[in-house]
Amino acid sequence: MEKAQIHCMLDLMISLRDATTGLAVDERNVSFKVEGENIAATAKGEGCYVFLNIGREDRLMQIEVYGYEPVSLNVKYEELDKVMPMADVFLIPSENSKLGKDCLTLKGKLSGIKEITAIHPGRPVATVRELDVKKRILTLFLPNRRINLTDVGYGVYNAEKNTFEELEVLEELSEKKVRLRKNPDDEFPTNSPIFRIIRGQVNEDGSYLLKVRNDGKKLKFLVKYIVDGEKRYKTIDFLAEKIESLD
Repeated sequence: MEKAQIHCMLDLMISLRDATTGLAVDERNVSFKVEGENIAATAKGEGCYVFLNIGREDRLMQIEVYGYEPVSLNVKYEELDKVMPMADVFLIPSENSKLGKDCLTLKGKLSGIKEITAIHPGRPVATVRELDVKKRILTLFLPNRRINLTDVGYGVYNAEKNTFEELEVLEELSEKKVRLRKNPDDEFPTNSPIFRIIRGQVNEDGSYLLKVRNDGKKLKFLVKYIVDGEKRYKTIDFLAEKIESLD
């Protein structure tokens, strides 16, 4: 009798992260749906889920996690690694959850908005020492800490223009050097600080939502939002009596 062979194909891996902290979401009450139908996923720990033998067709996936706002993920395989197709999904704590009660909220509606992110200019995690534009190698100064720029989103801050741009890291070369997928669009001064990016959510109707942790400290964030292809920036004080909306 011939032995049966079972072949498993890893078609997708999703990493769930808390948008306010960047940390992995360990909540196990999770569902993944496409067109209203549940898709089975295997939990691998630290917020990672793998999908086997589902095929590699582009799809719109709805993700629901207890304690967090539901989110949609537009899976486009041309944008994912061919060997290890992995997508990071950043979840915003729900107002009705314990996590949500510790957050401050920026929300509203703005026609044409496509993306919203933020940094806290007073909390750098590293500093730019040098950028080799030809080789796309970024050298960092890390004061008494070590970060993995391939792990979550980080942005380089231009204090002269009061803007920031996300660093797209291709690979980590050493503790203090990384190779970028592409060079930043805008030049930035040497010694520019690097900050963790906080991600918000945007819906097709123009509604937006962004939350930050209320740790009782100074909470003035630089918010970046893209409207009809145009980058806009606004400083938001989350401890103000009335938080401004975007325009």
